[in-house]
Amino acid sequence: MSVRIERIEVKPGGPLEQPLDWYCGDLTVAYGGNETGKSYVVEFLVRCLFRTGARKGSGWSLRDLPGGGSVTLSGTQDKPVKMSVSKRPKLDEVWEEDPRGLPQDLCRLLVVTQGNSRLSVAESSDGIDDSMLRDFFSGEHLIESIRNSKALPKSAATASLEAGTISGSGQWSDKAQRESVLDQIQAVEELLGRFNDQISHGAIASLTVNRDRLVEQLGQLQAGRQQHANRLDQQLTSRTGQLAALPSTEEIESVSADLRTLRRIRIESDTQRERHQELARQQDHLEWTTSALEHYDRIVSARPQPAATPWLAIAAVGVLIAAVIAGLLEQRLALGVLALVAGGLAAAHLWRTRQPQLPEPDDPVELERIGSEFQRRFDQPLGDRASLEQKIEALKKLGNEAEVLEAQLGTETGLARSEADRIGRLLTGWAKDDLPETDWDSLIESTRNQRQVLDQQIRDTQSKLDRLGVAPLRDADGPPDQPDQEWDPEHYDRLLEQHRQAEAELNEETQAQSQLLEDAHRSAGESAAADWESLLAGMESRMADLQKQYRNITARMIAQFAVHTVLEQVGLEEARMIEEGLQSAAIGESIRLMCPRYQSLRSTEEGLVVTDGDDNEFAVKDLSTGAREQVFLGARLGFARRALDDLPAFLVLDDAFQHSDWTRRERLVKEVLTLVEAGWQVLYFTMDDHIRDLFHTAGQTLGKRFVSYDLPQPDSSLNR
Repeated sequence: MSVRIERIEVKPGGPLEQPLDWYCGDLTVAYGGNETGKSYVVEFLVRCLFRTGARKGSGWSLRDLPGGGSVTLSGTQDKPVKMSVSKRPKLDEVWEEDPRGLPQDLCRLLVVTQGNSRLSVAESSDGIDDSMLRDFFSGEHLIESIRNSKALPKSAATASLEAGTISGSGQWSDKAQRESVLDQIQAVEELLGRFNDQISHGAIASLTVNRDRLVEQLGQLQAGRQQHANRLDQQLTSRTGQLAALPSTEEIESVSADLRTLRRIRIESDTQRERHQELARQQDHLEWTTSALEHYDRIVSARPQPAATPWLAIAAVGVLIAAVIAGLLEQRLALGVLALVAGGLAAAHLWRTRQPQLPEPDDPVELERIGSEFQRRFDQPLGDRASLEQKIEALKKLGNEAEVLEAQLGTETGLARSEADRIGRLLTGWAKDDLPETDWDSLIESTRNQRQVLDQQIRDTQSKLDRLGVAPLRDADGPPDQPDQEWDPEHYDRLLEQHRQAEAELNEETQAQSQLLEDAHRSAGESAAADWESLLAGMESRMADLQKQYRNITARMIAQFAVHTVLEQVGLEEARMIEEGLQSAAIGESIRLMCPRYQSLRSTEEGLVVTDGDDNEFAVKDLSTGAREQVFLGARLGFARRALDDLPAFLVLDDAFQHSDWTRRERLVKEVLTLVEAGWQVLYFTMDDHIRDLFHTAGQTLGKRFVSYDLPQPDSSLNR
């Protein structure tokens, strides 16, 4: 059963701004420009399917990007399974358990990232290194592991064996060990001289007396340090108690803020009170304006009505009669003129009768008086009766405002009085005495300063206590009465350094003598209680052992030389197996599929070469970029087919054709369809419009087996 990618679900992350949910067909094409998340999706696939970085030599070069979602895979179990970045096992772990013995790098054959078709992890010019070839064609890495074994030094390969003598061994470790055995024989003789010359307890005794004297002096100073720590602790306790008796910083700042609020309220109340007084004065204006309106109405209503002017009406009737007579006499011109005159007289009569009354000779004086008072009170001229009405309405509104302000002032005054009483009681408690409001600020500030001073003193005292490096003793835990000791840190440091030097000298002398005895007993192979005769006998026995070691080392060196000789022969066989693998039908067919010009691939001492139909050879490293990438794709497909016994799987190609010209692109797309028809699943990711269009055209032959997706473009507003 072939392994297929059924579904890809990716949550937003990195350059991917929207979630993806893709169902994959036999051929799936994903298109997206730069910064759309194309490579991000490919890397997400790799992280879900394979081990990436934890295993030595994985070779994946991936960005550390966030990724959430899953990849649904079929073909590994009876039913599809969801794989994620954190889920185990990975696909390459499943393949490791495959009884076919699949190569370790199989997972890298199935994925081309960022247009790089190279199979080699290292940046070799051929794109395929020797390690990969051995992995695929020799089956084991046994020979290489033996060569790299620490038990088989590389210097043994350069040695020569003639007449039982090893030469040309270079830095061979066994040679150095053999020489070390001879050095140990000389060391036994040197130990005897040291044992007789250096064993002495006089130096140790003198150094011990000096050390004990320094220990006594240090003890006295340490007692002074303890007493100093106790005094500092007492100061700390006292100042901490003083600080605890004061109001907290939060309380101080709270009452300070409350006092500021109280004063702000009082200022606002004073402003509102002034406004209320001003509004109250406006009520006098309201009374005058109301009276003036009534007076104004009386003046206007007492004015006599003018009599009508009947002579205009009489004249209009006379002219109208003349016009009628002219009409009867068929005097049309006279008729028109007379009719116009009659109309004019009638209009004048109507206008005259509708004119408003003018005040009598006494009215203007009174109205002028009202207007002057209006101007004086409101600093604006009196227009007509409507002006008085508008002013009355405005003054009534001000009256309503005055009533509201009066109610607010009553409430705020009560609240301010209550808050002032509360603050006064609180500060009186701080001061332990009655305190006028004029002293509130000074009390708050002095309390704040007291806390700051005590807090700084506590920190300084605690710092001094911490620097002493000794815990204070409470009265109950302290030693009995002791004489006061002065604490001198500089003197203590000097004595401490002298004590360290004395200890070091004593230890050095003691260790030197102990080492001498230990070396002698170890060399002789005797117990610590052995006498001189036993030690000498032991050293002779040790000499015999060293000679035996010399013979054994020599034999091992000869054996290592022989193993290298055999490995050279086995290496020739491994090279033959690699060459046969490169010439296999699966690899040759895959090379021809992706690059028809070339027929096969083989390895030479100068590197990989391809051959054309005329048996001409071309070094892979010298091919054009496009041709080299096609050879890599063919080799990648061939290696995978050979490893899987031609069982199809999936291929993930990230712009694998971007280095090919347009003619080659068309052929490569057709060859991809050939792979799909052969049972392979191909997922192609591209940012190239031309390649996308080629796949869209060719994919129509697959019907529903072909699907395509466009990655969403990033929101340009986010980049501004």
